[in-house]
Amino acid sequence: MIKLNQLENALALDAHGNFYRAATAQNISQPALSRSIQKLEDSVGVKLFNRHPDRVVPTDYGQMLLRRAKTIVGESEELQREITILQNLGAGHLSVSMGVYPAELSGCRAIAELVRLHPNVSCHSNVHEWRFIIRQVLESRVDLGIAEISTLKKTDPKLVVEPLGQHPAVFFCRKGHPLLARKKVSKADLDAYPLAAVNLPPRVVKLFPGMTHISKLTGDLVPSVEIDNLAMASTIIEGSNAFGTATLVQIEPLLKSGRIEVLPYRRPWLKLDYGFIHLRHHRLSPAVELFMELARNIETELTKRNRELMKQIFSDS
Repeated sequence: MIKLNQLENALALDAHGNFYRAATAQNISQPALSRSIQKLEDSVGVKLFNRHPDRVVPTDYGQMLLRRAKTIVGESEELQREITILQNLGAGHLSVSMGVYPAELSGCRAIAELVRLHPNVSCHSNVHEWRFIIRQVLESRVDLGIAEISTLKKTDPKLVVEPLGQHPAVFFCRKGHPLLARKKVSKADLDAYPLAAVNLPPRVVKLFPGMTHISKLTGDLVPSVEIDNLAMASTIIEGSNAFGTATLVQIEPLLKSGRIEVLPYRRPWLKLDYGFIHLRHHRLSPAVELFMELARNIETELTKRNRELMKQIFSDS
């Protein structure tokens, strides 16, 4: 009978091509690994590896077995994971990768509320650009991503995509900026000034104003002043003639302080469009599901407040 640990050892031997290195990786002795591979070959009745002086190479039979072994071992690990995560939320784990805007709007607040409700839940979070987040999800490096989803409308069949935040945004600048003297501002007007922002998705390449260029590698719109978070952008904008973009709820305190002002340039395409991204056949833990619910609730509040501020700002103007 084929045993799971024999398949794991065969995969390690294929990966390292050497009994000593494979045994070290599996945390067993070299003789134990040799016996395991020999018993596996005896079980299937064929030779699985050719032993050369400088490297161990799988035979045709071995290659066929290794293909199946990857699936079997992967399914076994997923089964163990699902059993573990269903045991107890109190000792659960959340691993989430977020874009700059969702992190600042609802992601970090949802983590805070999750930890307040369940202090024993461990959390790992990071902030990245949307393409990297999708890759992290596909490679199972995080349980959940929250990122730009405009390019995922026709999504990878491996992914589940759920809209979360679709907020209208504005352009803002420092108090006393030259453009604020005008009642209306055009794209040509804004093109004369630096844009301080994160990299922007291809959907806005022909629309977004400001000093920018298109990435030859990704097709993204790259601002002349690239930043990682809104705090960086705000500091740069307050001390220069650069301008930035954000939702009104993000910059409400700065607006109230009078340090920045909204530029008179409103466009229907100027909005955030982010959502949850996770693997379709990957059971979400109770901690992840609770985090998602908390984020949805926060987004509901943000949507209402942002709508009120948009009405107030643009009615006044």
